[in-house]
Amino acid sequence: MRWLTAAHVGGVAVLWFLIWEVSESHWLGSVVTFLPRLPWLLPGAVLLVASLLTRSKSFWINLPTTLFVLLSVAEFNIPEQRGNESAPATARDEQTLRIVSCNVQHFTPDFSLVLREVQRAKPDLVALQEASRPPRLLLDHFEGWHQVQVRGLWVASKWPLRLLGECQTDLFSHLSGIAVEVDAPFGKFVLADLHLMTARKSLVELRPVDLASGDSQLALAGATVERMQEARQVREFVTKHSAELPMIVVGDFNMPTSSSVYRTSFGDLTNAFEASAWGFGFTAPCKRFRWWPTNTPWQRIDHILANESWKVRECRIGEWDGSDHRLISATLRRTGTTNAPLTKE
Repeated sequence: MRWLTAAHVGGVAVLWFLIWEVSESHWLGSVVTFLPRLPWLLPGAVLLVASLLTRSKSFWINLPTTLFVLLSVAEFNIPEQRGNESAPATARDEQTLRIVSCNVQHFTPDFSLVLREVQRAKPDLVALQEASRPPRLLLDHFEGWHQVQVRGLWVASKWPLRLLGECQTDLFSHLSGIAVEVDAPFGKFVLADLHLMTARKSLVELRPVDLASGDSQLALAGATVERMQEARQVREFVTKHSAELPMIVVGDFNMPTSSSVYRTSFGDLTNAFEASAWGFGFTAPCKRFRWWPTNTPWQRIDHILANESWKVRECRIGEWDGSDHRLISATLRRTGTTNAPLTKE
């Protein structure tokens, strides 16, 4: 039992190092970063039970090690904001905003489920990704709302919208993001709706034969550099268009918060889930992926981020599988007074 416990502690240390220190700077760190996290809890759980049954003192090592895996490897979230006003989070005032974001995967397999969850969230603002050719169901529901659509990115608001710009990087053919100005009653702010390139395409091409030759590692390294450059260009685009206005960035980032690409370009913004929610908050993928069961997401890659102009009151992840991604919603409150000027004239 002592040897197994020591091996587990060593393995957890290596795992943590690959996720948080190496991350996407090396192909092995990239693989660990995007693998499902929950299976890493299994060895610790088995050792906990075994050490209890054998009355081994190693229980007192296995317990904190397993808790460490839960929090730092599986990324079970404990809110950053203590006493985070969760009780009155449903209360509305003149500076409160409710926002919903979802990658609707071209409105398949069942967009009606997504729309039902959107209705439950009672949003003021909705941002969708992979939303080209919106169905009549969506347009009818948001009839009378202000809408902006650029290819697969779609934003609807109770308040007037103005398209500020499109982010077409020089790396990929897809549109990486759009920025819109929202003229809310408490003042204008900028919303960026993003859809960044996935790492999945290069990861699934890693094969033992190619690993031996080094070809797969080179391909993955090149794809990671491109994704890092895309994230940097998108962040520069968002910063440029937000100017001195309050800023919210939402969408399908295709990376967890432990990714070094995420931390480099977006780590300074407040993550609504990390600030206010408990749990894993996995959002994708919901469809079956090889040996992984369907409707069981294992990564939190969809985010709602905000700058210091906002206080997060609440964040929730959807429960239904109307898309390959679960919906994410948040309640934010604009800091400062309603009548205070938000921009320099």
